[in-house]
Amino acid sequence: MAKDDIVTGDQKAPESPRKTPVRAAKASRAIGRPAGKRGIGKEFLVERTADLLRTVPPEKLSLSVAARHAKVHLTLFKYYFQDRTRLLVDVARTLSKEIGDRVAAIEGDTKSAPQRLAIRIDMMVDFFLINPFYHRLMVEIMDDETDPLATELISLWMSKTLDIYRGIIDAGVAEGTLRRVDPYFTFLAIMGLCEKFRHASKLFGRSQFLPDETQQDAAARYKRFVTDMIMQGVGATPAGGAP
Repeated sequence: MAKDDIVTGDQKAPESPRKTPVRAAKASRAIGRPAGKRGIGKEFLVERTADLLRTVPPEKLSLSVAARHAKVHLTLFKYYFQDRTRLLVDVARTLSKEIGDRVAAIEGDTKSAPQRLAIRIDMMVDFFLINPFYHRLMVEIMDDETDPLATELISLWMSKTLDIYRGIIDAGVAEGTLRRVDPYFTFLAIMGLCEKFRHASKLFGRSQFLPDETQQDAAARYKRFVTDMIMQGVGATPAGGAP
């Protein structure tokens, strides 16, 4: 040790620098993102909730139930969604975009009107097999008339859907492939027929399937049946079927 560093008896040891008093931790944390959850975002929570709603009807969903399924603290859901309706709105928006993107990817700009209807039947049967409570989710959102985001979502969903079906029917009339029919009733009929396959197949069981037929095979057969039946009703001629 250097001479200058030696402390003799008549010297006082240098005092430690005065420490700045440490503030006590706040008793309550301001509203914000919960600490320690920076790897978990809103998209993840929406995906986990959508997964849960494949087996649990939306009327039984709460933020607490969603948090347990996602294995996160309830405060994280409250931070992103505030309440149950906001969570349901985001899940519905995500699912609607999902099926819309799938249809758009297949449809393109060159399909005939009957083909466009057939694509929607095909996609909707598959979609409802995975998401059987989708329309119950929409009804649950509609029941909250006080939330402007819920009202906006339902209004946008219905207006866009009817615009699409109106455009398909107009194109079909111009092509000579479809009759002038009500776009709302057309959508309603297709939606109901596509949604009921999963529930009906569970109700009747495998007794209604062909020998060695899987649910996917039966679904494909059902799609062809629904497409033919719809086209018998809206086609320009009684025998008009989807190409």
